[in-house]
Amino acid sequence: MDVDVRNPDKRRKFAAWLSIGVFGGLATGLVTITLPFIIPAFRKIVLPYVPATVEQIENVLKAVNYRRPFEQQRQQKQSRNSDTKLIDLGSGDGRIVIACAQQGFRSYGVELNPWLVVYSKYCAYRQNVHKLATFQRKNLFKVNLADYDKIIIFGVPSMMPLIEQKIRDDCDLRQRSTTLIACRFPLPNWHPYMTFGTGIDQVWLYKYYPSHYSSHMVHNKNMMMKK
Repeated sequence: MDVDVRNPDKRRKFAAWLSIGVFGGLATGLVTITLPFIIPAFRKIVLPYVPATVEQIENVLKAVNYRRPFEQQRQQKQSRNSDTKLIDLGSGDGRIVIACAQQGFRSYGVELNPWLVVYSKYCAYRQNVHKLATFQRKNLFKVNLADYDKIIIFGVPSMMPLIEQKIRDDCDLRQRSTTLIACRFPLPNWHPYMTFGTGIDQVWLYKYYPSHYSSHMVHNKNMMMKK
């Protein structure tokens, strides 16, 4: 653009338009970046982005790796953690998924915020666990939970009954149990068999048995008792 530097009015107009363009571009960029963080506040169920603390991550890892006595015997006959598929519903910045991947689990994270998904992928690559840690931008209620052995959820009280129902709907199709790890808030209608930590860092560990799977187990047990 040619500007007559000898004309003060033209110089002032050019500077004004340049300032408008610069500030307009900055404002557009700021809105683009912050909008994914603001939109959740207008949803029916608000799941805010709150990074997990070090204590929460440690408690989640304890829950993920916990085995009851009869499960420990079974685990000896099974192979590595990489045979276990784990998902974090609302994975945020990916730190839980990455921590589980570092333990050898095939770990997946679903998150609606595209910037957090990109950041999670970057962190997984930086920490060299990108082959085990996978992230996807997706609504957690549109994920088929029957595909996963362990489910982690950092939810809010209003969401927990819906999570219970989704697990029943999805995981009743499985032929085996599903482990659920709830963080910050417990499931309102289920009873955990183990807890880790206290306060906001507390983690609740549940096991869900599909109805047909439970019936099959009871039937086999009765048959063994008859023998």
